Amino acid sequence: MPLAPIVDPISSCAPPELDKTAPKCRLLVVKVASRCNLDCSYCYVYHAADLSYRKQPMVMSDATIDALTQRVGNHCRRHRLPGFTFVFHGGEPLLAGPRLFRRFADRLAAELPPETKPRLCLQSNGTLLTKNWCDLLTELKIGLGISLDGPKRINDLYRVDHAGKGSYDRVRAGWDIAKSCGLQPGLLAVVNLDADPLEFYNHAKELGPRSLDFLLPDGTHETPPPQYSWSEETTPYADWLLRIFVAWVAEEKSPFRIRLFDYLMRTILGGNDSYDNFNQNPNEVMVIESNGDIESLDVLKICRDGITQSAANVHSHELDQAFDNEMVQLYYNSGKNLCATCQNCLIKSVCAGGYLPHRYRRANAFDNPSVYCRDLMKLITGIQNWVALNLPQSVLAGTDLTPVTYAEARSHILAFQNVPTL
Repeated sequence: MPLAPIVDPISSCAPPELDKTAPKCRLLVVKVASRCNLDCSYCYVYHAADLSYRKQPMVMSDATIDALTQRVGNHCRRHRLPGFTFVFHGGEPLLAGPRLFRRFADRLAAELPPETKPRLCLQSNGTLLTKNWCDLLTELKIGLGISLDGPKRINDLYRVDHAGKGSYDRVRAGWDIAKSCGLQPGLLAVVNLDADPLEFYNHAKELGPRSLDFLLPDGTHETPPPQYSWSEETTPYADWLLRIFVAWVAEEKSPFRIRLFDYLMRTILGGNDSYDNFNQNPNEVMVIESNGDIESLDVLKICRDGITQSAANVHSHELDQAFDNEMVQLYYNSGKNLCATCQNCLIKSVCAGGYLPHRYRRANAFDNPSVYCRDLMKLITGIQNWVALNLPQSVLAGTDLTPVTYAEARSHILAFQNVPTL
């Protein structure tokens, strides 16, 4: 059923000429289920400052799916988008049941313009995967990502169910089913400093993922991440990741793509890739909650209650209208709206200020460097110097690569801040 017209010029018709400068969305994180069968202790949905999940429907309704796909179709036509990505998320998206995904795919086929190619992905904890689920994902061409933090003793420190029991055995069973059905899931892991990085890397090689991506534990200047020190010049997260980087680049043949390292190397060489944690380009991402609310980045929920809430909803608004929301605008431009310290940083062209939620402080909101500033600086300069020393001149030619050490980059920032170097 067509949606009722909105009394707003943006929704009444597409502009006669394409405005390439207009903000647009190319990826939606679709919260098809607002609850989860696990209770991971670090989860930003259920164990952070925001409690809005309690008001959300447990599963997205057919009416919301219909409204959402129609709005996306309008958006793609208006901006003439050649592709659009949907990431099914939660909670645990498999709790929504298989019928929801069939309906979603059917409505996309009906609503998207012929020139727009959809890309469907699903991020799961893996515990509910069965052969039937894997057959459906294959049929609907939905890419699969599974969250697992490492070997059993590491994963089960935080990724537990509502009874406090570890999830590793169930996740691994789901992983093995997916592989046996011909799927090659991507692996998503939260960095845990209690794990030996090389043990984690070898475990990942055993799993054989399509790709590997890392998340830093969610933290702000109000609630710093584990083992963070205000007073010491430590960089534990960079040190952990660099040990894996060294092992990964030493492989005769890379066992899988590591998205974080790929992005950093390409950006260091002058590329213009997009990556949600360090992105100079606009963040063309929005979140659709299970009731249809159109919101900014969901991880911002770690900052304060209600921070992502918006008046826009797919039942009453086009995606373009969601850009009226302050937080949607802030995230969209987060790679450009940097604090004074970041503006004066030697690696800002790669870091772009870091992930927006990690910049938060109650007193001045996001006008701060990332709480991971030292780690990001150490990680980026470490990879930059490896690139300069190890890639052939034919690759480096014309890149204008000028390596700096971590000590040089850090001293530059401390001098700007008038802080004595240690």
